[in-house]
Amino acid sequence: MGIFNGSFNPDVDKLESEGDMGGLIRTLQKGNNKNRAKAARALGRFKEENVVKALIGALNHDDADVRWNAASSLGKIGNPDAVPFLLKTLRDEKWYVRLQTADALGEIGDERALLPLLESLKDEKIRNNVAIALGHLGDSRAVDHLIDGLNDDDFSFRSASEEALGMIGDEKAVPILIEALKDDNVSVRRHAAGALGMIGDERAIKPLLDAVDDEKWYVRLQVEEAIQELNARLKKNEK
Repeated sequence: MGIFNGSFNPDVDKLESEGDMGGLIRTLQKGNNKNRAKAARALGRFKEENVVKALIGALNHDDADVRWNAASSLGKIGNPDAVPFLLKTLRDEKWYVRLQTADALGEIGDERALLPLLESLKDEKIRNNVAIALGHLGDSRAVDHLIDGLNDDDFSFRSASEEALGMIGDEKAVPILIEALKDDNVSVRRHAAGALGMIGDERAIKPLLDAVDDEKWYVRLQVEEAIQELNARLKKNEK
């Protein structure tokens, strides 16, 4: 019967390997839920407008896996036309769909996502990914909110907030990141060092040098890399 049989059960893997965009779109729109989800994932390799439209339509599908994969592919494609629709999906009933949507909004990097993502920092199921998405946006208006995250009891959220602050690169975060080099949690110390290296502020040189003797080898390694990156950034700025 070929790729499509009488019950519309396409061989999605074959469609993907052949780069059959039309077949994948048709599957996304008419296949069973399993194949719709697979087609949504496979369509992330194409950037054509009709693909974007089909994936946007799939954000409203009843099956959460279809919505999850559609959001993922829209993030990979990076077309800002999808942003208003992804912002609606950021309130999806399923937390893992919301999480993938936050990732997608970060990948696209459109400033329209800033305020909705800041609001989603209250969503404990996805806030680590939201913080990273804000880092990808690179908007300094998120800095104060991420700094607040460094006071949270959850070490993973503190670490994610630090990573995002490093991505944004605002020097306002340097003092609290320096303090975090002495945090009780090793992940927080490691991410603080990485963020300070990315920001490249000379105030971090001595605290990083003091942290070279950290008890954990992987923190020491991150500190050494941060010092190298910081010095490289300072030399670049001197030119």
